[in-house]
Amino acid sequence: MKNKSLSTLGFIMDSMDIQTIALAQNLHVDASLVSKWKTGSRTLSERSAYFNDVIEYLISFSEEDGFRLLTDCLHALYPQAETADLTQIRTILRRALASQKPLTPPKKERTFFTGMNSVPALVFDGCAGRRTAILKLLDYADEMSEPGDLIFLDSEEYNWLLENRDFSGEFSNRIMALLKKGFHAKFVIHYSTYRERFIHLFNACSPLLFHRNVKWYYYEYYDENLINFSFFILNHAISLLGISVGDKDSSSIVFTDNNMVIRHEAIADYVIAQCRCLFEDFDPSEFETVVNDIYPFKRKGSFYCMLPAPAFMSVKEYLLKEILSDNGISDADSRIYLDLYNKFRKVTSCHYFKKDMPEEPFIYIFQLEEMVRRIRDKTFVSGSLTLLNGKTVKVTKRQYAQEIRDLAKDLMKYENMQIVFVSEKDLASLPYISCWCRQNLWMVQMDKEGFRLSDEVSVVNAAAAALEQCIRRTPPERKNKESVRKLLLNLAEELEAEE
Repeated sequence: MKNKSLSTLGFIMDSMDIQTIALAQNLHVDASLVSKWKTGSRTLSERSAYFNDVIEYLISFSEEDGFRLLTDCLHALYPQAETADLTQIRTILRRALASQKPLTPPKKERTFFTGMNSVPALVFDGCAGRRTAILKLLDYADEMSEPGDLIFLDSEEYNWLLENRDFSGEFSNRIMALLKKGFHAKFVIHYSTYRERFIHLFNACSPLLFHRNVKWYYYEYYDENLINFSFFILNHAISLLGISVGDKDSSSIVFTDNNMVIRHEAIADYVIAQCRCLFEDFDPSEFETVVNDIYPFKRKGSFYCMLPAPAFMSVKEYLLKEILSDNGISDADSRIYLDLYNKFRKVTSCHYFKKDMPEEPFIYIFQLEEMVRRIRDKTFVSGSLTLLNGKTVKVTKRQYAQEIRDLAKDLMKYENMQIVFVSEKDLASLPYISCWCRQNLWMVQMDKEGFRLSDEVSVVNAAAAALEQCIRRTPPERKNKESVRKLLLNLAEELEAEE
C-alpha cells in the first residue's frame, strides 16, 4: 500500500515519533483535529490559536536530548538552515509549519547516534529513498549563495534514476538549472558486464552529457571490482553514501558533518583518478589533433552529422576558397586551412567513397527552425569557420544558397546520403548540438569553446541510437529525398531573393 502524503507537521511528528494523542492532550483538543493537521486535510496556519502552542510543544518534546531530534528533522527539510540556538530553531520551525507543501512520510528514514563523538546521518532505504535523498542534496545546492561542485559516483548504473522516467526528467532539469548558475558536476559510471543500460542513461540525461560544466568518467574494466558503493557529494557540505546488497536491498546515508564529507570527497577523487574520461576536450587551436585522431577511421560504420545549419568548414573546396577570400584571409593562410578542412571533409562526408568501398549510410540532420532563422538574418556568421580562424567569418546569402543547392544535388547523386530536417516540435532525446558521429568508432562535438572527442563505444553508439530514433520520429515530408530536395531548393530561392 502506498504511503499517503503528510503535512509538514505530520512529517515532523512522524520523524520525532510523537503520538497524535500526546499532542492532542497537551493542546486540550480532540485527537481527530490533530490527525487532520497531520494529513493536511485541515490547515494549521499561523493565524490558528494553536500554532504557537504546537511550536512550544515540539521544542519541549526535543529539549531533553538537546533538541537533537528536532534539529535533525529541520535539517532534513532545510539542509542549509542555521539551528545553533533556540531562537534559530524556533524561527525555522515556524517557517516549516507555515509551509503547505505535502511531504512523504519519513517511515524509512532513521537517524543513528552512538555516543558523544557520533556523526548524525539520515538513512533512506531502496531506490525511492535514494531519489528522496538526492532531491535533498539538490535542495541544499539550490539554497547555496555561491555555485559549487557536485559529484555523482554510482556503482549501480544509476538504477535509482532510470527506473522512474518522471524523476529522470526532473533530475536532469534541476542539474541543468544549477549548471546555469555556475555549478560544475562530475558523473562517474561503473560498468557492469553489459553496457546497454548506458543508452537509457543517455536518453534520460543527454543534455548533461554535452554540457561544458559536466565531466563524465567511466571505469573501463568492469570485471575488476574497484567500487561497490556510491557517492553523491556537494562540495564540503553534504554527502550521500549508497550501499547495496544484491539487486534491490540498498540504503542511502546522508552526512552533513564537514569532516566526514571531506573524507568522502577524498575517496571519490581517488576513484575518479582510476577512471577514464568519456570526452577529451580540445581548444580550437588543436583542431588538427582532432582530425588526425579520427582520420584513420573514416570509412567504417554509419555516419551521422547533426547540425543547426550547414557547417561551412566542410563545404566543397571552391566555395570555401571564395568565403575565405571574401573575408580577407591571405592565400598562405587559406592553403593551410584548406589542407586541414579537406582532411576533415574526407571523414565527415560521403563524397570520397570509392566505388570498391561499401557505401555506409551518411545522414545530415539539420534543425529546421534554425535553418530558417539564419536565412532571415541580415548577416550570417559561420560558427565553425569563426571558431577555427579566430576571427568573424561572414557568409553571404548567395554563398549560403549555393551550399544548400550543393546539398540538394548531392542528395540525389549519392544513394547512401540522406538529409533530415528535425523540428523543435519533434520529440528528440538529443539537445540541439553540433556533432559528427561515426557509429562504433567516435563522436566529435563542436561548440563555441572548441571540440570534444569521444571514442568510448557506449556513448558513441548511444548517440547513434538516439539519432536513429530522432530520424524515425521525423515525419516523411522532412526526410524523404524528393520532398527534402524541394525544401532545400525553396530555401535557396528565398536566400537568393533576399540577396
